[in-house]
Amino acid sequence: MTRHRDSGACLCALTASPVLVGCPSCGACAVVVGDRLVCAACAHARPYRRVWCWDAAAVVPDLWLTTSCAGRTLWALNGVHLDLLQSYVGAALREDPLPSSVRRMTVLAKLPAWLKAAKHRDEVLRGLHRLRSAVPGGARH
Repeated sequence: MTRHRDSGACLCALTASPVLVGCPSCGACAVVVGDRLVCAACAHARPYRRVWCWDAAAVVPDLWLTTSCAGRTLWALNGVHLDLLQSYVGAALREDPLPSSVRRMTVLAKLPAWLKAAKHRDEVLRGLHRLRSAVPGGARH
């Protein structure tokens, strides 16, 4: 039986790794590190400020890793986020973080019910696989 224990991480903790977004200049995949957007394809660079701890789909309309899944939009910030989602969704046993006082504030606790539902597990895992193939260079992180 596969098992996943929630680490208690907040969505904003996942931004320690570069966040993948669409370049506003050429449309290729660009990275956001800290408060700077940089595109390797066209050398576009500019300041980039977003609040990551909200609903990222609403706050970051230019996320690179998005796909249609179960009639909704499945998204991830980067390879680290994909790893976390894949581990969680694929697990038959999902454990809460310790201590329980942070349980409602974690990125996994805030996932929508459709994404957590067992009936969508296979479809969500296929969607995560599609997103993984969109990561530049096929890098895991």
